[in-house]
Amino acid sequence: MAITLAVTSLCLAVGCATGEDDLEAEETQEEAAQMPEIQTGVDEKATGYQCACAAGEEMQAGLCYPKCRSGYVGEGPICWETCASGFTDTGFFCHRNSHVTSTNTSKCPWYNKCGLGSSCSTCPSGYKNDGCTCRRDAYIYAQPSYGRGVGKVPSCNSY
Repeated sequence: MAITLAVTSLCLAVGCATGEDDLEAEETQEEAAQMPEIQTGVDEKATGYQCACAAGEEMQAGLCYPKCRSGYVGEGPICWETCASGFTDTGFFCHRNSHVTSTNTSKCPWYNKCGLGSSCSTCPSGYKNDGCTCRRDAYIYAQPSYGRGVGKVPSCNSY
């Protein structure tokens, strides 16, 4: 056990001999460095075509989709409702973190500084009063969505 631990420590500290797998990885990296760079953004002037969608439609990924209703954002064939203020869009869900803050205890008597059992301590709107602290729980809800059909090929004109 002690010998295995010593050998492992030595290999980690000094490094092990290069094997065939290590050489293959280096060759692959060299080949990747020699590959030509391919541009992904296509310039309309380079293609000789100008494509557009009909009125009331928007282009995404080369296809035309009906524009989403107000308050929704299109992602391909789906319109997703924008998350409420204070929430983070995490894909299919809207998420709000929990938060704890101190209560306003300025109206509480000296013998009940946290206002336990009375209403002298106050919290901001949307928070629960736990005495000396105010708490807003984490909340996650499914992001409302609706389908807007399959995309249509845009009309393209050469120029």
